[in-house]
Amino acid sequence: MTKKIIAVLISFIIITSMICFSYAESKSDLKNQQTNLEQQVNETKEELEGVQNEKNTVMAEIAALTDEITKGENEIAEIEGNLNELEAQIKELKQNLQIAQENYDEQEELLEARLVAQYKAGKTSYLDVLLKSEGLQSFISKYKYIKIIAQYDTDLLNQMEEEKNKIEEAKKQVEEKESQVKIAKANKEKANVLLKNNKTLKDNYVAQLSDSEKQLQKEIDEKNAEIAKISQEIAKIEQSSQIKDANYEKYTGGTMAWPTRIGKYVTSIYAPGGRGDSSYAGTAHKGVDIRAPQGTAVYAAADGVVVYVNSSGYGGGWGLYVVISHGNGIYTRYAHASSIASGIAVGTTVTTDTCIMYSGSTGASDAPHLHFEVCQGSLYNQVNPCPYLGIENKVGAI
Repeated sequence: MTKKIIAVLISFIIITSMICFSYAESKSDLKNQQTNLEQQVNETKEELEGVQNEKNTVMAEIAALTDEITKGENEIAEIEGNLNELEAQIKELKQNLQIAQENYDEQEELLEARLVAQYKAGKTSYLDVLLKSEGLQSFISKYKYIKIIAQYDTDLLNQMEEEKNKIEEAKKQVEEKESQVKIAKANKEKANVLLKNNKTLKDNYVAQLSDSEKQLQKEIDEKNAEIAKISQEIAKIEQSSQIKDANYEKYTGGTMAWPTRIGKYVTSIYAPGGRGDSSYAGTAHKGVDIRAPQGTAVYAAADGVVVYVNSSGYGGGWGLYVVISHGNGIYTRYAHASSIASGIAVGTTVTTDTCIMYSGSTGASDAPHLHFEVCQGSLYNQVNPCPYLGIENKVGAI
């Protein structure tokens, strides 16, 4: 009797030790994932720090660009002021030119009239007029008028010459001012192009840096969220490792029970290299999908202990799911549940008659079904589940 008790105790210790070993392996695997993610977070933070340092450098360049933009705007304003002044001067010069031209035209008309009058007088000279004077008084009077006429002709020619010079000078000034206007407009165009380029460059710098910062911070937040989830899983495994009453028969081989009580039908095969069906074509499929309309009861495929339950959220694509340890490093995962069965929690001992959940389409799923996995050594080392269920890895009825 004593020998039997000792044998039972030894068996219990061995079973418990192996379960704890499996838990330890799972915990170690998760710890490694956590360490890798933390390293990635640190690397991303270093990258973010580099971007922020670069941002400081670029911001200095942006400040310089801002100065250049201000300088360009001032230069354009100055050019526009000069242009306005030049155009006003040109307007005034053209007005003066018009007046000078009108004076010249008027004087030219007077000169033409004088020439016509002289032509009509024929060969009569100022001397002839004087000699024909009647008496000294007449002579003096005619001499006075002739002198006035001659002086008038001389003044008229001088005025015409002066007006002509004014016209030529005004035309020259107008040409010079118009040339200055042309140069000023060309400078203004260049300044506008430079100003536009500097503004575009500045906007691009700011946008690129902001996008880089946002992306890196997003990556850090996502990795920290993953780390938090893994920490939760580790905590649950640590909690389950405290279970002492693992009074179930360890899985030692053989065909597992079909996890539903309806017709056996596989809708998607085990394809770790990438599946070829559904909207998730090309992605790894590390289990088999079993037909299970919404709300179908799902049972444990073998006796064991529940070591993980995800009862809310996306669950890494599995949605709501349950993981059972069957001993000897064998685990089964049941995913996409619509709800977890009452009484199922970490540490619950189950048999093939225990309903653990109800099928659904939570997580990465197109329609209600049961995603079934078998893992060896850890919760994340999925193997082909078909040999465990005693089926071929193909779609169709079993």
